[in-house]
Amino acid sequence: MTVSELIRTKRAVRQFTDEPLSEEAIRSILNAGRRAQSSKNTQPWHFIAIRDRATLRQLAECGAYAGHLASAPFSAPFAVGLVSSTADSFDLGQAAAYMQLAAWELGIGSCIASMWEPEKVKAILGVPQDRHFDVAISFGYPLQPRAVSCSKTKWAQAVR
Repeated sequence: MTVSELIRTKRAVRQFTDEPLSEEAIRSILNAGRRAQSSKNTQPWHFIAIRDRATLRQLAECGAYAGHLASAPFSAPFAVGLVSSTADSFDLGQAAAYMQLAAWELGIGSCIASMWEPEKVKAILGVPQDRHFDVAISFGYPLQPRAVSCSKTKWAQAVR
């Protein structure tokens, strides 16, 4: 698939099959995030690869809309230093997008989860207190294929 096709067809996937992801697929996804550009090449992120179902279920309880983490074969929470600027947040968004597009190219769906209880997440994962933590991404093979729909936003409304 071309990058344009990946972008056009990418959808949030919140329901996954039980099929585990290969080590190669997980490394490919994480490497895409690692290679994302960042302001002044600071790369302010740390990814934590989680496959343990009990841990994923615990994380799913740390955000109002994070339930999809419980059924994911793999999740990549982001732990970062104190986010001190808008650039850091933008950089994290780029890393997340790179990871999600790399996954989609492999036929792996994903969805971002906001962690509304970051202190609880830090305790579950053993993340140091000096790290900022509020995002995780679930990854897995989609339970159901999803039809590509047209964007509701018209070109003239989105681009001015």
